[in-house]
Amino acid sequence: MSAMSVDKANYSAKRATRNPLYRFLARAGYVARGVLYAYMGYAALQIAMTGAPRQADQQASLIVVSGFPLGRLILVAGIVALAAYSLWGFIRAIYDPLHRGRDAVGIVTRLGFAWSGLAYATLLFFAVALVTGGSTGSHGDQLQQVAARLLSAPFGALLTEAIGLIGVGAGIGQFIEVWRASFKKDEKRGEMSEAEKRVTDLLGRLGFVSRGVVFTLMGWFLFIAGSHRDPSHATGFTGTFTYLFQQPYGRVVLGLVALGFIALGLHSLVLARYIRMPGDSSAA
Repeated sequence: MSAMSVDKANYSAKRATRNPLYRFLARAGYVARGVLYAYMGYAALQIAMTGAPRQADQQASLIVVSGFPLGRLILVAGIVALAAYSLWGFIRAIYDPLHRGRDAVGIVTRLGFAWSGLAYATLLFFAVALVTGGSTGSHGDQLQQVAARLLSAPFGALLTEAIGLIGVGAGIGQFIEVWRASFKKDEKRGEMSEAEKRVTDLLGRLGFVSRGVVFTLMGWFLFIAGSHRDPSHATGFTGTFTYLFQQPYGRVVLGLVALGFIALGLHSLVLARYIRMPGDSSAA
């Protein structure tokens, strides 16, 4: 592809993010993400409290939503919103509209955005199958299924290891977000009261810590699956929650992580209103 073609593609992508319809759908994606994370936190909390096995991943969240009144209609709207949010993940990683930069910390954070885009793109296939009545596959471990497909591809072990390390980087990026509080730059804080800022910051920090723990573990498990050429080593959200529960003081650790996921869901709902999209003012 020529440099002119690349520049044209970049211009088109950036212009698309300023389209009012896309901006609306991306914000709706934050609402959908908030619902998914809040349910996952609730399900993980149930595991911590009862010790009973329970599906606590994003697929389980979608299945629960599909059982609501007008659930199919809600899922259709959610699919469109999640597609826009998935695209927003790749845009944040590639075009850096949130100005994370190209230093080591910025690259790690942008890898986290790419991981998010990939994760929600994968989730879309399940959601579409759920709506259309097509095959969703066995509702097993989603990341384990992805690992199996990756390992069957040419250079699959190396690819699986690489994606696993991206996941680890994404997890580390969450802790960096907490430390640097760079997520504040993403918000239209000039439109928020002081109380709203304090609550939003607390929800964000709690949520990013929990997501950092889980993303780092999920990425590491995927890396191990690649190095051992065995997809059974990979585990998604439910398996990671279960792993935490089985560790010393696991009930307490998982309970705290679960509350962090609920906080992350609430923070996502706040971002649906206050996230600064391309074209918004940069008021702090």
